[in-house]
Amino acid sequence: MQGNFKYIPKLSHKEVEENHQRFSERLLLYKNRGLDFLSSREFILTKAAPLEGSILEIGSGKGYTTLCLAKTGYEFIAIDKDRESLKTTALNLAYQNVLAKVKLYLMDGKSLAFRNGSFKTVVAVGLFHHLTDVDKMFAETDRVLVSNGKAVLADFNREGMSIIDSVHREEGNTHEDSGISKNYVYSYFHGLGYEIRSYQDKCHWVLIAEKRIQP
Repeated sequence: MQGNFKYIPKLSHKEVEENHQRFSERLLLYKNRGLDFLSSREFILTKAAPLEGSILEIGSGKGYTTLCLAKTGYEFIAIDKDRESLKTTALNLAYQNVLAKVKLYLMDGKSLAFRNGSFKTVVAVGLFHHLTDVDKMFAETDRVLVSNGKAVLADFNREGMSIIDSVHREEGNTHEDSGISKNYVYSYFHGLGYEIRSYQDKCHWVLIAEKRIQP
């Protein structure tokens, strides 16, 4: 893999502290509406456990899942195609003193610069509603997973999207929603022969898809 994908954050103590203040306020805002980002991540990772071998997170976003993985003790790679999102993720990791556990890469999940079968686990949480050509990312997920590897796939359900939308509307913004459903994701990976377990918490659907060798 080319080295120029590596994201090396340059963070000041002031930035780390100021970001944590914003991050905490945002978490509280959503929690008061009924969406607890950190508890939901813990729920997802508990259902996915154990996560073994090399781990790739696609779409770090603000770092909710990244932070939960790192605090649990995993060492892994996290990617995002947006530089500002990677910086926010790095700031959140730095505040919790777990930045060293994560290698960050500026990379699009629809075009991964990793070899076939590079990972035992791929994690993608809260990403699909942002994507219009999600099949490309799914194909890349399948490509980089080893046989008998595990894909941890989750996104907002109807209630979760409603809470997200309400906050964005009040702030004068529009939240992206490509309409990718749990059933669509399930059908794609089931069609490839994955064995899939399905779960749901208050605001998320969760699929744990295990890649099986076809006879």
